[in-house]
Amino acid sequence: MKLTFLSDNTTEKSCCHAEWGLSILIESGGHKVLFDVGASDMFARNAASLGVELGDVEAVALSHGHYDHTEGMEAFCRLNSRAPIYIHREAFGESYALDENGNVEDRDYGLLWSRELIDRLQPRLVRTSGVTDINETMTLVGDIPLLDAYPMTEKFFRRAAGGAAEDGAAARWVQDPMNHEQFLAVREEEGIFLFSGCSHKGVMSILARAQELFTGQKLRALIAGMHLYVLPKAQQAQIVNNICALGLEWVFPVHCTGMEAIVMFKERLGEKCVIASAGQSYEL
Repeated sequence: MKLTFLSDNTTEKSCCHAEWGLSILIESGGHKVLFDVGASDMFARNAASLGVELGDVEAVALSHGHYDHTEGMEAFCRLNSRAPIYIHREAFGESYALDENGNVEDRDYGLLWSRELIDRLQPRLVRTSGVTDINETMTLVGDIPLLDAYPMTEKFFRRAAGGAAEDGAAARWVQDPMNHEQFLAVREEEGIFLFSGCSHKGVMSILARAQELFTGQKLRALIAGMHLYVLPKAQQAQIVNNICALGLEWVFPVHCTGMEAIVMFKERLGEKCVIASAGQSYEL
């Protein structure tokens, strides 16, 4: 298993740049799969600086329909004209967060692809739901059940049917259940590697679903944005402790995990906690 981080929030490589986004090239069992494409073409520019050939990628797996994981698609398609693009069927649409006063923000965090790009990609799009095999060792899992004990750390909203009222009043909103969030399970001989983009459904819900699907198989690593920074410190610590108790060989707390939780992981796990950054490669 080889991981190359093409986009993340930080970088220590002088030849690379960083942004709020995520893109990881995964090489396992003779396969090359790209997990997310970041928030811009930056991941592709980083790949060029690192000598990574994106034309060799055989599939793209998109973790969910938010811009910071999908907006680099135009750049990817200029470099690779054949790889299928796995995206959940509910990922298409706007997505709005709440501001500090509990009001819906004006900014759309969702999939920002133009209609023209979607039409152009249509032959390559694999619209997923539930459990979808990419190849014999890689599986995407969406429609993740939410654990009652661990609610979503942040709520997103979409316009309700009917949109804005005729008098120009604010649109009616419904919460996005985030069923379009998917994690990627990569099975190797000695166990399973789990990849999650933001874990909006809750990282504990993702781990529970993985344990349910892959009963009896060892979970070796968690490579994930965990979106813990919005939680009180005590709740972050509870989740960190639960993950550490699983006995994973590696934990990569990336992207939206938050520095407080990353420090907790590092204190608990030492070298088993890897603080990745854009431009870094790891052999596991």
